[in-house]
Amino acid sequence: MLEPRLRLGGVMARGAAYGVGAAICVVAAAFVVRDHGVRVDLLEATTYLGLLTGAVFLMAGLFFWACSAGEILRWRDFLTTTGPHEVVSVVGPSLVRAGVFLLVPVPCAFGLGRLVTSAEYGSWLWGG
Repeated sequence: MLEPRLRLGGVMARGAAYGVGAAICVVAAAFVVRDHGVRVDLLEATTYLGLLTGAVFLMAGLFFWACSAGEILRWRDFLTTTGPHEVVSVVGPSLVRAGVFLLVPVPCAFGLGRLVTSAEYGSWLWGG
């Protein structure tokens, strides 16, 4: 069965959809944590680690995508590769999707972190 080729826009859209789910989980986790300092640390760690690893994965994935010369493969095609140069065609889309997945929750965590930091003591946003 022949599948249509992977397109960069489709791969990024699926990664963004997964990232929206991750952003919802980050918000839920931030409000489960009651201590103000731990809540701020969680949101800052999510922001900076997501930004760093997401940017690295996205740049590496785009580089591998460009190096694959239009022959983009899916993971199920991994066992059909004939040489090490074809593995780049499998890894490129995966890194792009993972990079976008990690970058989508970053603005949410950053904005929520700023709100929690500037909240008044004793408010529900401050924490218990």
